[in-house]
Parts: sequence; structure tokens; C-alpha cells
Amino acid sequence: MAAGGLRQPDVRSEAGFAAAVRRALRDFHRPDVLRDSPLLASRLLTAALQRDPTTPPTHVLRAILREHCERLGENARSERYRQVLTLTYLAPLRSQQAAAEALHLSWSTYRRRLAEAIRMLTASLWDAEISTLHPPAPSNPAPQDLAAAVAPSSGRRPWIAAIAALAFLLLLGGGVLLLHTSRVRKSPGTVADQASTVAVLPFIDLDHVPALRYLGDGMTDELITRLGRISALHVVAPTSSFSLRGKPMNARQAGRLLGAASIVEGSVQKIGSLLHIDVMLVDTANGYGRWTDEFTVDASAIGGVEDIIVRGIANQLHVAPPPPDSVWSQTGADVNPQARDFYLVGLEYLDYRDPGAILQAIAYLQKATQADESYAPAWANLAMAYAVMRSYQAGVPPDTYYQTAFATARKSIALDSELPRAYEVLGLLDDQHWHWRRAESNYRRALQLDPSDATAHQWYAIHLWFMGQMQAALLEMQIARRLDPLSPIINVDLGRALLYAGNPRASLAQYRATAAMDPNFPLTYIFMGETDLALGNPRAALTAVHKADRLSGRTPQFALAEIGASEALLGHMGSARQTLDRFKQGARGRYVSGVLLAWLDWSLGNKPGTIDALRRAVREHDFLMMVVFGPLGAGMRADPQFAEIRSLMNLPAASAGRR
Repeated sequence: MAAGGLRQPDVRSEAGFAAAVRRALRDFHRPDVLRDSPLLASRLLTAALQRDPTTPPTHVLRAILREHCERLGENARSERYRQVLTLTYLAPLRSQQAAAEALHLSWSTYRRRLAEAIRMLTASLWDAEISTLHPPAPSNPAPQDLAAAVAPSSGRRPWIAAIAALAFLLLLGGGVLLLHTSRVRKSPGTVADQASTVAVLPFIDLDHVPALRYLGDGMTDELITRLGRISALHVVAPTSSFSLRGKPMNARQAGRLLGAASIVEGSVQKIGSLLHIDVMLVDTANGYGRWTDEFTVDASAIGGVEDIIVRGIANQLHVAPPPPDSVWSQTGADVNPQARDFYLVGLEYLDYRDPGAILQAIAYLQKATQADESYAPAWANLAMAYAVMRSYQAGVPPDTYYQTAFATARKSIALDSELPRAYEVLGLLDDQHWHWRRAESNYRRALQLDPSDATAHQWYAIHLWFMGQMQAALLEMQIARRLDPLSPIINVDLGRALLYAGNPRASLAQYRATAAMDPNFPLTYIFMGETDLALGNPRAALTAVHKADRLSGRTPQFALAEIGASEALLGHMGSARQTLDRFKQGARGRYVSGVLLAWLDWSLGNKPGTIDALRRAVREHDFLMMVVFGPLGAGMRADPQFAEIRSLMNLPAASAGRR
């Protein structure tokens, strides 16, 4: 008899075995309950445990369930059954209704498919159970260690992006690690030292509550940060990792999409007053789990758990272990829980990269610093929010947030001198104020602290554009793209880097690939228009810019300048002058970029107006000056008066090959 007086199914009969399978699926993420599964007494499990007696029985049971579920996906016709099992049990969504919606099925169709999927899985497992009565002849290869066949989760949980209120009230006491079990699993044919690129997928909240969702996201972000500081690894950026949340795919598919040889995935669940954390390292080449770990802890021990996980991963990938905890201050035990909650919400808004979302990010990150004034990561990301805001508010002067961003970044460094984000923000601010040597130093410091920081590589590439080192800039942007392959802005900037390095055809191909990945990102089409103009194709540029207008609902200043330049190239000088007049009229009530005015003046043959507008742009620290250093600015740079502009920007005189 089971606890509570329930009769356990007799797994010696097919009906009892089927009932036990259904119960194990329901309890898949409840190791405390799964320990009582009658399947642990089956011949199938007994044989597997004899082959690997050191692995916890519940791990072996979950491995077998995953393996047989994955087998359904080997047949294209039965892949739909693998998906429904995955989203219902192995990597469950918040409800069965949510799983039906994710699979685009009516409720009745979903229920029928789920019943059939359970029947097929049970039949596969029962066949394996029966086969243990008739073992293969000795001449046949020995069956593979089932404990190694830990297939990855095939789905990620979708969550609503808009967050209205905070719910992080995890009132747990003490600080003792109560239970920790860890087993290493070698997957067949794996060569550990080949795994240099790692992605950490968002940890799943098994209880569907905001507190655990934020906690899981915080662990994900922290593991990415800590692993990124291991120089032998390339770690996929959070932007790309978190973009896969809610996408029904297994680790092999995620690995292909992210370019990662290894995937880290895990879950968080509240059991009584404690947290239960599962984590697994998966080889994306074959889908096998290489290493797994589980913890039962109180909330204050999260920092220690993260340290154990990172060291376990480093050990499995045969790389030097990370530095001791002192290198990164403020583990989970050190941070005010309310501050961490505000911080995680702020990061979500910061990732959206539009004016309204960035303002929300600033508000939440400010709350985080108010709740815990010593929380250095919150200060660093608040500095980033201020620094990038200038790129998304075209109607305000470029230096509006400069002093605040600079002071906030310095505050972060004063609290923790090892945070790469603060240095990359300082590098950007130095670039924007033409302090090139200082910017170079700050970028190098950021990349020394975290070689896997995609944003640092991206911004350093832009720095190199100003230095005239276009091929080096392209290399840095390619590294950023490898580290954050699903980031629209990094993919767009790679298109620009290809153009500036002299390969406009590859630039257009990159923009088309970005549009296929995210068809609703307006900057893709705006910068595609820049490449079309560089190729002397103004009609194509107009088509691209009008596409951006439809997506954004307004005409950004850069897009409007492209329209004017395209009209001038087509010989429609009247229309081009109207666009220039529109810019000048707008400048009476709000900020208008001097670079864009210079571009239009140059297109209309007004060279004196061009130089005057560029002087103003340099004086106001207009970072759109980067356009002038690309192909569209070649004519302006060739003008003898441009030497004055270079001098005002603290740039050396250009050689003939760098104009």
C-alpha cells in the first residue's frame, strides 16, 4: 500500500504497468513522490540500475521516460505525439490548456492526441520491459547504459512579458544546504574538450508562481555571468537564451539554433519551506545528458548552489575552474530579495529596447538600488539603461542622460570593480565623447572580465569603425553574433559591419536573414536601406524604408533622411529639398541630428551646409557620426574640410587608405 492508503499498481501486469507509467508522468518533476513509483520495481529499472548502481533510481527512471519519449520523435509521423508528451509532462506548460494552445490544437484534439501519445509511450516501455525476459545473445552489442540516455527537455515554458507588480515574498529562513546529490554521466562518443560554446536555458518554474519564475531567471542570468568569466568557454548571451522560452524544441534543436555544443537546463520547485533545484548539462550533438545535479536548499543557499553548478559544468567540459566566489560579490545569499526582484523585472524591460520599456527598466532598477544600495549589478544595468536611452529618443539632445549614466557606472565600479557591464558602459560613454583611448581601455577591461559578453564585443566593434579598422570591427561583430545569435540588434549591426568592411552583398544577405528571424524589427529595413544606397539602388532603399515605417508606425529621423537621400539620388531634388526643410522646421521644437542634416545637405550639393552641420554634430556628441565613417560618408570624408572634423573628434589625420 502506498502512502495515504492508495494501492500501488502491480507492474507485473500490462494494465498495472500502464497505470504506473501514467502516474510517473504526472510526478515527473516531483522527485520526492517519484521515489515511491512502482516502476522502480520493474524489470526494466532493475536491469538499468544493475548496469549503473551509483545513479539515483529516480534519475534512471526519468532518463528512461525521456528516452522512450524521444524515440517517438524519430518518426516524422509520430513527432506530434512526442511534442504533446513533452509540453504536458516532461517540460510542462502552465496548464494543459496552455499546451493545447502552444500546439495549435482544439481541446478535444489535444486530449485525443495526449491519450494516444501515452498509449504509444506505454507500449514502447512495455516492449522494453518484456524484452528483459529475453536478453540478446552474447554476440550482440551490450545495450547502452540507460542512465546515460538522459534526453533533453523538448519545450520551454512561455510566460507573459508584461509585468505589472512584484510578488517575490519567499519567506525562508536559515542557510544550510540540506540535500545535495550529484552524478556524472558520460554520453556516448562525447569528447569533452570539443564543447567550447555553452547556452544556459531559462530554468523552469514548476509551481507557476512569480516568485519562483524570478528566482529561476535570476539563477539563469547568474550562471551565464559566471560561466562567461571562464576564458576557455563561449557562453551564449541571455538575450538569445531567454528568447527560446516557450518554444517547443529539444536540446539538440536549441543547440543548432544557438550554435552551442552544450546546453544547461534546469527547474526550480518549492517543496514545503525549501527549494528543490534540478540541473542538467546536455550534449547537443546527441541529446544525451552528460551530468546532472539536484539540490534541496533554503533560499539563502542559492549562491552556493550556483557555485557548485558552475564548477560541475567546468569539470565536465574539461576547462579550468572559475575563480573563487570572492571574484563576484553578492551571491544570492547577499542580496536583498526585494532588490533582486526589482532587478530581474528591470532586466526584462531593458531587453525590449524601446523608449517606453527602457523607462520602465530605469524605474525598476532604481527601485532595486533603493531597496539595496550595495547591489552593484543593479547600478551597472541602470547605467546601461541610461546610456542606451539616447539611441531610442531621437528628439532629445544626445547628452541628456550622459552625466547620470556616467555617475551610475562609477557607482557600480566603486561597489564591485569586477563587473564587466559597468566598464562597457563607460567605454560607450567615452566613445560618445570622443575619448578614444579611454574607451579602448574600458572595453578591453570588460572583455578581460567576461570574454563572452556579446554587448561588449558589439560596442567595441563600433569603436573600431571610428578608428577605421573595419576588418577588425567585422571580426568583433561576428564574435558578438556567435555569442548572441538571436539578438535582432546584433544581427543588424553585423549587416552594417559587413557593409563597412566592403561587402555590401553579404550585408544584404545578413539583413534578409535577420528579417526572416524577426520580420517585425524596423531597424533591419532602415539599415538595409543604407546598404541599398551604398549600392546605388535608391528605389530598393525606399522600399525598405517604407517597410520600416509601416512596422514602427512613424518615420524615424534616420529613415526620413534615407528617403531624402534616395530622392536626391533619383534626381527628385524638389522632394529631397522638402525633406531637408522638414528636418530644419522640426529642429525649432526638438533635437534634430546634425549628422542627418549634413547627409541631406551633401546629397543636395550644399557642401558648406554639410560641414556646418557636422561641426554641430561633433559639438553635441551626436553618435550618428558613425554613419559618416561608413560608405555613405565617403564623399564627406574626402572633402579637405573634413580634416577639421577629425581634429574636433580627437581623431588622427586620415591616411589615403582610410578616408
